[in-house]
Amino acid sequence: MAGFEGKTLEVDLTHHKISKGTLDKDILRKYIGASGLGAKLMFDRVDPHVDPLSPKNPFFLLTGPLSGNSLPGGSRFVTCGKSPLTNVFGEANCGGDFASEFRMAGWDELIFTGASDKPVYLLIQDDKVELKDATDLWGKGNFEVHHLLKERHGGRKPKVVAIGQGGEKMVKYAAVCNGEKDFAARCGLGALMGSKKLKAIVAVGTGKIPLAEPEKFAERRKIAIQKSKENIITMVLGMSGTVAAVEVSVATGDIPGSNWRIVGNPAAGKIGGAVVNSAAFLGGTESCHGCVVGCKRVMDIKEGPFKGFKGPGPEYEGVGALGSNLMMEDMGAVIKMNEMCNDYGLDVISCGGTLAWAMECFEKGILKAKDLDGIELKWGDADAAMKLITKIAKREGIGDLLAEGSKRAAAKVGLGSSDFTVEVKGMEVPMHDPRTMHGLAVSYATGARGACHTSDPMYTVGTGVYAFPEFGLTGALAAQVKISKGWGPAAKGAQDYGSVYNAGVLCYMVTGSINAEDLVDLFVTSSGFNYTFPELAECGERIWHMKRGINNLMGMTVKDDRLPVRMLTMPTEGGAAGSVPDMKLMLEEFYPIRGLAPDGRPTQETLARLGLNDLAAKLYK
Repeated sequence: MAGFEGKTLEVDLTHHKISKGTLDKDILRKYIGASGLGAKLMFDRVDPHVDPLSPKNPFFLLTGPLSGNSLPGGSRFVTCGKSPLTNVFGEANCGGDFASEFRMAGWDELIFTGASDKPVYLLIQDDKVELKDATDLWGKGNFEVHHLLKERHGGRKPKVVAIGQGGEKMVKYAAVCNGEKDFAARCGLGALMGSKKLKAIVAVGTGKIPLAEPEKFAERRKIAIQKSKENIITMVLGMSGTVAAVEVSVATGDIPGSNWRIVGNPAAGKIGGAVVNSAAFLGGTESCHGCVVGCKRVMDIKEGPFKGFKGPGPEYEGVGALGSNLMMEDMGAVIKMNEMCNDYGLDVISCGGTLAWAMECFEKGILKAKDLDGIELKWGDADAAMKLITKIAKREGIGDLLAEGSKRAAAKVGLGSSDFTVEVKGMEVPMHDPRTMHGLAVSYATGARGACHTSDPMYTVGTGVYAFPEFGLTGALAAQVKISKGWGPAAKGAQDYGSVYNAGVLCYMVTGSINAEDLVDLFVTSSGFNYTFPELAECGERIWHMKRGINNLMGMTVKDDRLPVRMLTMPTEGGAAGSVPDMKLMLEEFYPIRGLAPDGRPTQETLARLGLNDLAAKLYK
């Protein structure tokens, strides 16, 4: 078949055997690729009750028909597996340069089973694929491994995915790293790689990524490039990066402080987009493969205690989680903490969220300095936070507890500390507050992997500058961001669209710059399937319900569709003052529209309509 073929490498790490195959065309059409295929493969191959760190839990690295095709936002791949952090469906999405090289080598999907008895890495050189000894790499950070493997296998051409010490030590929120600036960070899938002693994957490709209709794809690509240059969101991202949202979030009450007790933390302005982009800190900008947006900031610190630092800068989430929510006001320190997480291979959101919980425990006397290896863990103390980041990555002392994430740590510490963990399904919440935008509350509470701001476009819908009317998403929704009633249909539409673009894979940041015609044409000309918009929308539904059903089989129920206590506490000041989502109302509105039964399972009628009979048989046996 021309286009996206689902060419697959399956690596048995226990027996060091590699097999090659091609996925069924019907599966490809119904699940598109990447995140969608991850859901189908997990349903078919993963025991719902498996220990996430068991050799029996496969690790998937997956691309879609748009991956690597020099398209704005098209550089991405997805990692999947049962999450070590949440014990349910796990996925993490990554940009950078790996997907293009992997596909140029002739491959679309990677499946790792079993576990090696010694550290290894996978070397892919077109059709030549082999496991190599990684004993000399074990114990090294992500940055060093990245450079060593590039030098070993050809210099600039090889592209590398690796784990740092956090993955080796199976920190429950360890990241999968594509170089120094791109991360599939959420859900702790770096720990899954570590459990398999899989240190890295190297791809070197000399071929071309197959397209079903290359000339037509090129025409639509030109349109997408022009639109991304003219769209207000991507224009701002190019000018200032994702950190541009910091100052706006201070005004609206979106960015947290002091473990979410402060909404729209005013101090965040000291570490916001204007500061990151100032002459004192900015060294340049970069883009992912084939993208014209250029949203990444490159740092060159010219003053202060971190003068001389050069390297990738933090995204909005890093500034929020490691800066604002910890009450940091030193931009250089936030940049350094972000770099430490990137080198150790830690998710900045979960790491920052866990540190915020620990700081509040220290403030309230639940954790004392003696419990924290002598560290006085005060708000705004960057040196104390840095010490703990290292301890977490190496699971040393108190770091062993904090490496479990805030939910497990609080369960062990007790003393009421679970009341101020800010997580959904065990995964720490990203730095956007649903008290500021009520539609986000539905997305957070019902998300397959836990609270997420990129699994669907709900957050951006609330800004008023994002519209995709074919999915029921219009700019008019921004007028009711602090009203709970009426968000059910929009949440369903956002989730369906998110399921499509995460299967594609398209970067969340560019999804508002294209329309339905663009979307369909890009998928048709790349994949070889003659999709219509209704069929793609149905694919999105199918993927969402497959993930939901997997989570039901793994033990999730309607009780897990919730927000943390802190996000249901009404703020008295700031941009979200007097605003709190009415979760009962919103979920009662959402469930029927979403096709869910009152107990939280997809209804049998919904599953039958989507052709998910195998899932229905397991859910309703």
